This record gives sequence, C-alpha cells and structure tokens, in this order.
Amino acid sequence: MRIHRVVRATLGLLLAGCRPAHVPPAEVALTLVGGSNPGRYEARAEQPSCTRDLVGRGSWGVQLTDWKGPKAGLRSLQLVVPADTVKDQFYLGLVFGDFFTGIAREIETRADSPRPKGHGQVKVDVSPAGATFRVRGVTQDSVAIQATIACHMEQAAKDGTR
Repeated sequence: MRIHRVVRATLGLLLAGCRPAHVPPAEVALTLVGGSNPGRYEARAEQPSCTRDLVGRGSWGVQLTDWKGPKAGLRSLQLVVPADTVKDQFYLGLVFGDFFTGIAREIETRADSPRPKGHGQVKVDVSPAGATFRVRGVTQDSVAIQATIACHMEQAAKDGTR
C-alpha cells in the first residue's frame, strides 16, 4: 500500500511538470509614442479581469492591475467597449507609476460620453477562450497609443478563478 502512494506521488509530480505554463487571466502589451513616458510596456493580471456584457449585450470591460511589475511601468488599465461590432467607440484609461500620483492617459470616444478625449479605434476578436482587443488611438494631448489586450477567460475558468 505504501509503495502505491509513493508511485502515485511521483507520477503526480512528473505530470505536474508536463503541464503548460500558467496563462494569466489578462495580459497587455502597449506602445506609447510622445508624451513624458514613451516606450513599450507589458503587464499581466493574476485576478479575473475581463467581463462580457458589462454595459449591455455585446459589450466588454477589462480591468487590469499589476502591482508586481516595475514601479514606473504600466500599473492599471481600464477598457470599456460598448459593442464589440463598433470600432470607433471605447474608453481606455492607463496609469503609469504610483496609482495616485502617476501619469494617467485616456482615450474616450463613446457616443454617450459627456467629455470625449482623443480618438481611435478598437478591434475585438472573440474566441471560445476569451477575446483579444487591438486598440489604436491618440490622446487629447497627442500621445499615440497602440495596445493589444488578451483576455483568457477559458483559462481563468479552468484555474477556478473565474
């Protein structure tokens, strides 16, 4: 009986080593051109952060917060897409550095917004595993932003975090 437990434990460890690497619920790669913090940034969320039908049917919301990354890096991202079929309406908010005193960048193009800021487009690719958002835009103060945001909703469900 004891040998069976040792064999099972050893097999369990071997199989655990063969599993694919952990995929975070959301990750982003973005590039800023212009402004006070140009460059390429990457961040990952370890908590579920993508929501389907957030503000209506066909809408999406993404909240990504990365407190483990570099202090001067991308710390927070919010994306709201009112309809995944409308490319020119979305909200993108970014915070770099400290949450309260860092640098904030926003693009707000939603039709019902009382304070539009900047312009751009978002392309949404929906799959059974989640969605990928490709955002291109320019802020009100002429900072160009290009971002790819991947939501791995199926992986989050498998991990028991969704």
